[in-house]
Amino acid sequence: MKKHLLIVVVMSLMAGTAQAGTSWSEDGKHLYFCRAPQLPANEFDKVRYDLMRIAYDRGSNAWGRPEVLVSGDRAGLSTAQPRESPDGRWLLFSMFKYGSFPIYQPSSDLYVMDLKTLQYRRLAINSDMCDSWHGWSRNSRWIVFASKRGNGLMTRIYFSYVDNSGRFRKPVLLPQRDPEFYDSCVWTYNVPELVTGPITQTAARFGAAISKPGELLKAAGP
Repeated sequence: MKKHLLIVVVMSLMAGTAQAGTSWSEDGKHLYFCRAPQLPANEFDKVRYDLMRIAYDRGSNAWGRPEVLVSGDRAGLSTAQPRESPDGRWLLFSMFKYGSFPIYQPSSDLYVMDLKTLQYRRLAINSDMCDSWHGWSRNSRWIVFASKRGNGLMTRIYFSYVDNSGRFRKPVLLPQRDPEFYDSCVWTYNVPELVTGPITQTAARFGAAISKPGELLKAAGP
């Protein structure tokens, strides 16, 4: 949704639950998010987030009813980080054993949902280590994601080509000028984004924009 306001959604239908990982559909007609019941702190390893979406009508400033796309309990896994492809065809997300923060979990894998059928599958490009923090190219033909497949400790950036049928090709590690760069690099790379030009705003200006809530919107009643 192309607005200069930070939209704060009050999920009045979500009493007693926790929400995380919100993102808009490309056309601004749906908001994706993940939802889980609020359990006691000592049951943290039982928390499994559902993958949800809720319709939004910009003209009337009205919300629809929350829709479960993937049930965490039925899947036996938690969901996080839903990201719709710019062409509106695919939804990329993470699934892992529990919670809402996959980067620390080796079980985290990338999954894709066909938004025409709402069927989803685990990607063949996953490794036996954590794969998460993903994003799309503007033409929906590439994804970028963070993976610990190298040494199991540090996340590195990988790219995968996506064809029209939704096949994801063998990932390629972000190249460096020095071929031995990653052998001694102790940095970890998270939340990669593919952009079409240089970033012209400062971190301080982004922070100032995020700290102003803008409009307060409410979900539809029961």
